[in-house]
Amino acid sequence: MIRTRTLVLATAATAAIFASAAGDDFRLLASGSAAVQGAKPAEGFKAMLATVDAAQVELQNGKPDAFKALWSRRDDITLSGGFGGTIEKGWDAIGRRLDWVGTQFSKGSNTIERLVAQESGDLGYVVQLEHLRYTVPGQAQQSTRDYRVTMVFRRESGAWRLVHRQADSQMTKQGAQ
Repeated sequence: MIRTRTLVLATAATAAIFASAAGDDFRLLASGSAAVQGAKPAEGFKAMLATVDAAQVELQNGKPDAFKALWSRRDDITLSGGFGGTIEKGWDAIGRRLDWVGTQFSKGSNTIERLVAQESGDLGYVVQLEHLRYTVPGQAQQSTRDYRVTMVFRRESGAWRLVHRQADSQMTKQGAQ
């Protein structure tokens, strides 16, 4: 319960930053949930998330182009991928990384547990769990990976674009060592 409440409060704090940046009146409810006054229904954002989900399945089948098409081409975008390594910054580095990621997967599928999806003005974010099933090219057995994921989106020229993705496999709490 404490971990869930902490996640809700951290997410609400992130929403407050987005709401403030968009000029919306944000308030944290006693339940720990967030409310943005004056927010419009996010049908465009929800539709874009469905497109992201479909593009991720394509990526997990070795085809990165649909997922790459959803990213901003600006220099301030970042990717902290689930396979570890450096944090990629800028479209050139991220495009190369996504091409490489596509070579790691085939015969993929996933289940997504969307914990939070919010948008306000020209910014939006998602916090979710992703459970992947795939085959590593050249291998016979199926593999699985579970990720905690945060993605940040920005509306650019009227279209939602991915500007940050962080994924890690730290699914269990670990004490300091």
